[in-house]
Order: sequence, then C-alpha cells, then structure tokens
Amino acid sequence: MRCYTSIPKTFGLVCIGILMLGVSWFCTTVPNQIAQIVGWLGLVFFGLCFIAILAQLFRTRECVVLDDVGIHDLRAFGVIAWDDIVSLTIGSVRSQRFLCIEVREPSIYLSRLSTHKRLLAQANPSLGFPPITISFSGLSPGLEEVLRYVQMNHPEKYVA
Repeated sequence: MRCYTSIPKTFGLVCIGILMLGVSWFCTTVPNQIAQIVGWLGLVFFGLCFIAILAQLFRTRECVVLDDVGIHDLRAFGVIAWDDIVSLTIGSVRSQRFLCIEVREPSIYLSRLSTHKRLLAQANPSLGFPPITISFSGLSPGLEEVLRYVQMNHPEKYVA
C-alpha cells in the first residue's frame, strides 16, 4: 500500500493555514498586548506550518508505504520493520487522528530524525503517545485505508 500527497486534502490544509495566518495577523493589530503576543506567536507557528504544507503540495513521490517489510515513512523515520513493531494504535488530538507506533527500541528510529523533529517526537510521551507517530492528513489513501491494510495483513500488531 502506497500513500501519496492528496492535492485536494493538502489544498484544504493550505486554505486553513491562510485563514489561521489571517486571524493571527488580525490579533497583532488589536490594542491588547496579550492578543498581540498571541498573534505574533501564531504568525510564526502557522507560517512555518504553511511553508511545510506548501512543500508537501509539490511532493510527487510516495510519502508512506506499507509492505511485507514494514512501514516506510519516507518523510521522517525511514523503514520501521514489522518485527520491531510491538503495537499500532490510533491517537488523536482534537479531531486530528494519527497512527501511533510502539517499537522495541525507539532510540534507533529517533536517531534518524533531524534535531527539531527528534525534540517533538520525544515530547510525545508527555502527551500520552509513543515517540513514533505518523500523520496521514493530506495523504491519500488515508488512515482508514491504512488500518484496513494492517488489520488484513498484520492483525496481531493492531490494538483497537
């Protein structure tokens, strides 16, 4: 199973990013110091997110591949072998769902990440998630299809 960037889904994320940047900009113009600080922080945060989403629009190769070897996260972790995976669960923050991957030796996979991605991944346990998570927002097929693939091919790994 191969997951690619979905142009319609990613374009929707671009629109949300523009909206959030507009709201953040508006907050910087409000005559309230707290609103201005939140606005500037929002501009930085949503600006970086917007750039990442735009970059994804131009990604033409597959992003995530599931096969007999394992899960290939070509955006971050590389190949996560089925033998290394202890369990797969679904995590969510608000309405955003993602695949949580519990592995035997997380440090092996975390060492493959850039410094900022590693710091973010190391913060996951404080939120109740394993360090390795994969988002399927903006990808097609999405998380539901990936779960069906896992349930058919590796049901012992999926914990509902």
